[in-house]
Amino acid sequence: MPKALSVLSGAGFTLLCAWALGRMLLKRTRLELASEEQQLLALVCGAPLLSLLATALCAVHGVYDAALLAAGALILAAAWRDGAFRRGTGERLPPLPRLWRWLFWSVFAVYGVSALLAAMAPEISPDGSGYHLGFVSRYYRAHGFVRIDTNMYAGLSQGLEMLFLWAFAFGRHSAAAVVHCAFYLSAPLLMLRFGQRFGAPAAGAAAGLFFLCAPVALIDGTSAYTDAAVACVAFAVVYLTEREAPPWLAGLMCGFA
Repeated sequence: MPKALSVLSGAGFTLLCAWALGRMLLKRTRLELASEEQQLLALVCGAPLLSLLATALCAVHGVYDAALLAAGALILAAAWRDGAFRRGTGERLPPLPRLWRWLFWSVFAVYGVSALLAAMAPEISPDGSGYHLGFVSRYYRAHGFVRIDTNMYAGLSQGLEMLFLWAFAFGRHSAAAVVHCAFYLSAPLLMLRFGQRFGAPAAGAAAGLFFLCAPVALIDGTSAYTDAAVACVAFAVVYLTEREAPPWLAGLMCGFA
């Protein structure tokens, strides 16, 4: 399989499973969301569930390619049966002013393509290749958790690394970076939708562009780091709280963050 295809398929499979779990989760909250909000929040809300599933597989040393494929297939089948892949029927958010619509989507397209290509490149970031994916590769080879008492970074929380593990199984290091890139690109979209939701679309678009175009965010978001994902999930907590989501959902997101 060509490397680019394995990278995209590994990351895409992981993100699709997280999104499907999120769609099923949001459906059961009965939270009134616009179609644009549903699609974005589904990925962020489903990520903790997929992370927990990967953690459980690691705990029982069940991390095998076949097990991950089977678990993913079951998730997607359940989501299909639950209607998660149907087009959202919720309300539509107020449109952006024309100037901001052209500005935001033009810049987002350029940065989005650039970020994806950068994330697909070989992972050379010091922390990403050093310990974020260093631990992931050890778990993958051992088919689950192993004792690591010679590196203090092994004591850090590894919620996103469990998603990295899922993608790593099929696309190795760069697939994990693409997973992180998806959160980096979701954050400005959430800011945009937040502004549209609360009557300040221009402010939401501007905030999203400031985050998207920040050099440190671009470098971080295209590496197998966790910082951009933390920012995305933390903002999703604010979003859900403002939308009066059930407290347990905000708690789930806080725990993942």
